[in-house]
Amino acid sequence: MRRTFGTLIACLLLVAACSAPQIEPLQGPGPGAAPKTPIKHIIFIIKENRTYDNLFGRFPGADGATHGRLSDGRKIALGHAPDAYPHDIGHDFFSGLTAVDGGKMDRFDLISGGRDLTGYTQYHRKQLPNYWRYASHYALADRMFSSMYGPTLPEHLFTVAATASRIVSNKLHPATGRGIYCEDPRERFDRLRHHAHLMRWERKMQLEKIRRLLYSVRACLDVNTIFPELEHKGISWKYYGEKEEFQNEEQAVREVRKVPRRWKRVVDPSEFTQDARSGHLPTVSYLLPPSYFNDHPSSKKHGICVGENWTVRRINDVMKSPEWSSTAIFLTWDDFGGFYDHVSPPQIDDMGFGPRVPLIVISPWVKAHTVLHTRYEFSSFLAFMERMFGLKALTHRDAIANDLFDAFDFNQKPVSKLILHTRPQVPGAQPPRCKFGSR
Repeated sequence: MRRTFGTLIACLLLVAACSAPQIEPLQGPGPGAAPKTPIKHIIFIIKENRTYDNLFGRFPGADGATHGRLSDGRKIALGHAPDAYPHDIGHDFFSGLTAVDGGKMDRFDLISGGRDLTGYTQYHRKQLPNYWRYASHYALADRMFSSMYGPTLPEHLFTVAATASRIVSNKLHPATGRGIYCEDPRERFDRLRHHAHLMRWERKMQLEKIRRLLYSVRACLDVNTIFPELEHKGISWKYYGEKEEFQNEEQAVREVRKVPRRWKRVVDPSEFTQDARSGHLPTVSYLLPPSYFNDHPSSKKHGICVGENWTVRRINDVMKSPEWSSTAIFLTWDDFGGFYDHVSPPQIDDMGFGPRVPLIVISPWVKAHTVLHTRYEFSSFLAFMERMFGLKALTHRDAIANDLFDAFDFNQKPVSKLILHTRPQVPGAQPPRCKFGSR
């Protein structure tokens, strides 16, 4: 009888395990000690609102898709993406949850701006020749996930803090115009309370229950970033981002905005070119493009061609500088932007992951002509620096993130630099746009 009862319990446990939602196990970084490395300059270039399938779904040898699933179950071919899209597509936290649909990746047509299937489009190689050349010559990651379901501002917080402090919105402002976060008490964020059933509600798309957990907080956050840790080790840094642009999350972080010695390190992105060309880049650089050049797909104003040109100019600046031989560049995009991606993101916690975004690693020391299949997220940037400089993890996220060292081979012959030509633009055009059909 005892044996029969034990067998019954074992069977019941087995059934329960098989029927429970499967959450991908956590993956930690590699060995803690940093290898001896020639890298002395780390550059993070963070652009806007694209998925992997939108930019690189047709890239050979990688996990891309050319078809997508609709909410009614149909499978359709991904359309030909325009240089500039006619309108923005929803990419807030709830749009991300809707699109992912508990891992089915089939409701991108139900988010705001998605019913015309704008999000079910992708680029071909000839439309992004220089992004594809970087991806082919250096290393492209096809398992880079956004850190949460969206949107921009909290995703950017993950790049410097490995957390968004449970913020799930961009700024909420009662007036029109541009605000400045910590300097404007009217600006607010939506923050999400903890709940024991939140992850289950996310998987089951019980969005109204989740919305009831929201509450408003001032847009000036007490979060710990990587920057004091870098300073403690004597490591130089700059954050190149336009002030009063909402993507510049340092304006919403009290320990940077309210500390003058740190705030002076937040500088206009135009200074990056001067620092690179003169050989005076800091050890760590975060580089955010001005709005017209950030690849954001809204209102026919943000063509991806001019965004690619801007990126090429900045990377050329680095490759022509005396610091190229000791540099690693990480080029990524900050959230899914409402665009289709076919890979179901692992549910690490109740913030995400969100859909995949592109990541290109550019360096003389990267494994050339490589597609990286390791799982990364924005906290991986911090894990890379923490391993390199012997820093402690800021949160659980960067403590368990894969740290990007597997993208490099520091014993290899250095990979050649790739100085590229930009595509022709219409002189003096505002907003900037490319001159298609000619070279």
